[in-house]
Amino acid sequence: MNHAVKKYAAIGLVSLLGFSAPSYASTGAEPANQAQNLTPEQQLAYTAQNKNESVEKRADALRQLARYPNQNSLVAVARGLKESDPLLREAAVIGSELYQFEHRWRMISPLLNDENLTVRMTATTNLLREYSVMTAEQQQKMEAPYNEVVAYLSTQLEGQKNTASQLLLADVYRWHKEWIKADELYQPLTRSAAKNSQVWLNLSDNYRAQNQDAQALEVLNKGLVQLPKEASLYYSKALTQVRLNQKESAAQAIKVAATLAENNSYYWYLNGVLQEDIDVDLATESFEKAYMISGSPEQLYAVCDIYVRYNNEKADACLVELAKVAPEYVITQLKEKQK
Repeated sequence: MNHAVKKYAAIGLVSLLGFSAPSYASTGAEPANQAQNLTPEQQLAYTAQNKNESVEKRADALRQLARYPNQNSLVAVARGLKESDPLLREAAVIGSELYQFEHRWRMISPLLNDENLTVRMTATTNLLREYSVMTAEQQQKMEAPYNEVVAYLSTQLEGQKNTASQLLLADVYRWHKEWIKADELYQPLTRSAAKNSQVWLNLSDNYRAQNQDAQALEVLNKGLVQLPKEASLYYSKALTQVRLNQKESAAQAIKVAATLAENNSYYWYLNGVLQEDIDVDLATESFEKAYMISGSPEQLYAVCDIYVRYNNEKADACLVELAKVAPEYVITQLKEKQK
């Protein structure tokens, strides 16, 4: 996607870090109609901050906000991270999952020293997955929390079969670039938990992180034997084949992924990207479907972009719609592509 649009999409998030946006916090009885006419994600943000709700219900709302990384969600998550109840702090960490690492580090790193073990572990695993892009100072700050998580999970595995703990410990080793230790835990899981798609996805990521894409593809193909209708495996396969310069095969794989996960807008968007050199009409339809599912400005941009570049009769109408949500310079850049 065009860097200008990526920059545009990030503008709001950067400004949010002052947490000056409108919120739905409630410290007492709120008007009966205050929660009416809210979108599902606004309702979740409202519930997450409503102190009249139970801690459990607020925590559930915070976790669900991970699906809706927007202004109201960010305010709710930021406040949740500062709540006195550890269940709410842990849930807020989970709710922050889709925000960019630089913002998550700023919000979550103070919880690496939280008094509650579960909160510390959740914060550690949330941030550790970005270990490879951390500064040396950030990596150093992660060492003590990392060792604590490894010790805890290792204890969980002593004398028992615990698939969840074994998979998480393998992931922790992978994030920390300890590839061999990770592989030693993943490999047995391909036999004992062969129907768990995360086993195959994460093992392939362990190879990808070492630039061993051929081995990663082999793992994904084995996973698809076990789970032939798992869209995420086809998606990961497509990305792996792109890295291996197998573009036509990648296009086939992402088409299957999008068809299986018919409401996943990103899969349809990526299908548009990979199909363009093969079938422009199919690519256009995929971008349109992605936008119809998500309604996001970024995917509307993708629709307008392909309309403009291939002189689609709907290009001008698309630009009019995009101008309602995008900066003027983005529209100008697209118009310059018109033939």
